[in-house]
Parts: sequence; C-alpha cells; structure tokens
Amino acid sequence: MVTSRVAAALLLWVSVAAWAAPLPKEVQTLLDLREACDHYRGQRGFDAERQKDIDWSVCQSCPGTDAELARLKQKYKGNAPVTQALSGLEPRVEQEDKAAQAKFCQSTRKPAGVR
Repeated sequence: MVTSRVAAALLLWVSVAAWAAPLPKEVQTLLDLREACDHYRGQRGFDAERQKDIDWSVCQSCPGTDAELARLKQKYKGNAPVTQALSGLEPRVEQEDKAAQAKFCQSTRKPAGVR
C-alpha cells in the first residue's frame, strides 16, 4: 500500500518535472510561429483593410515553418517532450508553390501601428 503510494507520487513528480522542463529555444520559437500562423490562417477579414492585416501576419509567421518542423522532428526524434510538443502541428501549412507564396507575400504590407 505504501509502496504503491510512493510509486504513484514518484510517477506524478516525474511527469510534472518532464512537463515543466523548458523546450529548446528553436523548438519554442517554431511553436510560437506556428501558433500565430494557425491563428491568422483561420481568419477572414471583415473588410479589405482587415484582410490586408491578416495577409501580412500570415506572411510573417508561416513561411519556412514546414521545413523547420521537419528539421526539428528529425533533430529531436529521441527527445520525448520535444516530439510530443511537435506532434500536434500539421506537417504542411504552406503553399506548395513557393514562388506564388513569395509573390503574394511581397504584395502585402505591414499594418498601421505595427513596429
């Protein structure tokens, strides 16, 4: 009985310690970019001005994240916390036509008030 309580407490402590361990900076950076990318990809502007803001935000946060996700999955394939953090991300969110994506992003502009 005491042994099972100790084992349960130890398991809980190890789980919390693993969860609380910070992720590598490059992994956290990708997670932050993808969070922004996913947020803006799911929005539609209520007017032309808002759509321009959304388009610019997508172009700031999404390009390059597909390749970076693949690279980090390979680099950290033996690291369970990183693998788990990255597993929830879609492997492909960017346009397949990189030239069209680049052209589109060149046509966007920074929203007023953004530094």
